[in-house]
Amino acid sequence: MTPRALLATLTLFTLSLAPGLAHAGGFEFAGPGTRALGRGGAFMARADDPMALGYNPAALAFLPGYQLQLGSHLIFYDACVNRPGGYDDSDVSGSWAFESQFGAPDSTDPTNWVNQPFPQVCRDGLPGPSPQLVFTMHPMPGLGIGVGILAPSGVGSGHWGNDDGTIDVNGRSLPTPTRYGLVSQELLLFYPSVGVGYSPVEWLSFGVTLQWGIAVVDFVNHTSAGAGHEDPGDDVRTNLQAFDGFVPAAIFSAHIVPIDQMDITLMARVSDGIDAGATLNLTTGTYGTGEVGSLRPLRTELPGTRLQTGLPMQFGLGVRYADRTERRYRDPEEAGRVTGRIEDQMQNEVWDIELDLVYTYNGAVKDFVVTPPDGAAANLCEADGTDDPDGCISRFDAPLPGQLPLPHGWRDQFSARLGADWNVIPGTLALRAGSHFETSGLNSRFQIQDVLPGMRLGLHLGATFRFDMVDFSIAYAHIFQWSETVSAADANYRHVAATGDVGQCEAVPGDDGTAYDPGRPVTDRGCYPQGFGNPVNAGTYAAEFNVVSASVRLHFR
Repeated sequence: MTPRALLATLTLFTLSLAPGLAHAGGFEFAGPGTRALGRGGAFMARADDPMALGYNPAALAFLPGYQLQLGSHLIFYDACVNRPGGYDDSDVSGSWAFESQFGAPDSTDPTNWVNQPFPQVCRDGLPGPSPQLVFTMHPMPGLGIGVGILAPSGVGSGHWGNDDGTIDVNGRSLPTPTRYGLVSQELLLFYPSVGVGYSPVEWLSFGVTLQWGIAVVDFVNHTSAGAGHEDPGDDVRTNLQAFDGFVPAAIFSAHIVPIDQMDITLMARVSDGIDAGATLNLTTGTYGTGEVGSLRPLRTELPGTRLQTGLPMQFGLGVRYADRTERRYRDPEEAGRVTGRIEDQMQNEVWDIELDLVYTYNGAVKDFVVTPPDGAAANLCEADGTDDPDGCISRFDAPLPGQLPLPHGWRDQFSARLGADWNVIPGTLALRAGSHFETSGLNSRFQIQDVLPGMRLGLHLGATFRFDMVDFSIAYAHIFQWSETVSAADANYRHVAATGDVGQCEAVPGDDGTAYDPGRPVTDRGCYPQGFGNPVNAGTYAAEFNVVSASVRLHFR
């Protein structure tokens, strides 16, 4: 092992941040909000509850009275990775340098860990909530205001194998074969939001929602300080703790009512990128035993690290047709004071059907770029076999590179969402159903198990019960995801990226390849950082979701 090899350890920092910071498409599925989930996410043109703040702020202009809504999804996420081959595929037994807790590699012993096939690794973790809290008001005809806290409908946490980077197989402990992608993730992402909708004339309204995104992340995975082999004796554990307190975003919409039975909505969501401050904790010798011939686990804390990446944009079109029993009211609140009812779509329609088409532009999600603090270095200790935690035969301090990119390069995605409501007892009971289909956003060259934006098909059901001025809504969705297989020939995600003088990409005319150019992302150049390191992302990636949701809405006059 050389100090130069340790330059690669910072790669893990980039790897670990990738899972949770994309907003739409990517790790998020259709249907924030209980009633929207029951309709397959086809809620843009209907938007008749406070979730209009996130779907269609122009529709805030039509919500009667004062409304307070609290709800949450509970997301059961199942995902597994089957990596082909076994532990010695990268010639671990021929590269052994340091002892690990799994013992010395021995290719002649069929029971030795290095001769075992890679086991399947599945995500483990508690069901994840996706809460929403929104308050809306209607101070005058044609004007609506909403404030609230919105959270993406995505998976915020999970573990791949044990927290220590191992996996239990038939009573023995082995290194997790997906540890170079992700060991664990914890993500808290939410958007304090304020929106306004204004309708200058009865058939047209405009709206905008401004969001202040806040992201808190804690990710763990591994990289190698060796010469490209997947030898756990050389593994480095990386824990990233990052915080971005201001990720601004905005939602714009226009709502048109060409005839009383029809709604048409145009929507766009734009977001600034992530620019997060972080602390990176490197633990060299993570599988060390403390005996001579082993590395002693040694932790290096690097505050002042920086992460930068772009985020997707979304553009949508929603068209809805309804069988109405009453005409639309310019001021439904005033009409409600006369009738004594809540004059909304649940009261004044028999049924409706809606189709939403959504395009997610992932072009901004290219390289996640990590910049360590100036002069940062990683430390390691070759153990002397004593119980002294500072007992080292030798120590190394290796400087880290100035910048490292982690290519993702997600593809753009297209989603079609179809949903309908049937007011079985108008103003009292509504049933709904829907479905959605989403194309894959995976880029198999760089795919790992952090985010799996595969091709999806969702089947959704829901209902709302109204008791006087209170609505109770429930919903369920099962989301199938097509399995994606990354072939060994296509795999290009490396557990040790290029470092130092090796360069960030193969040299091209006029470019010596020794420094990262943020204006020329790796994904745009069609290359991958060269150097020592084997692709580790070949395999089959499978996932599915089961989602239950409930909400309560209070109407005030």
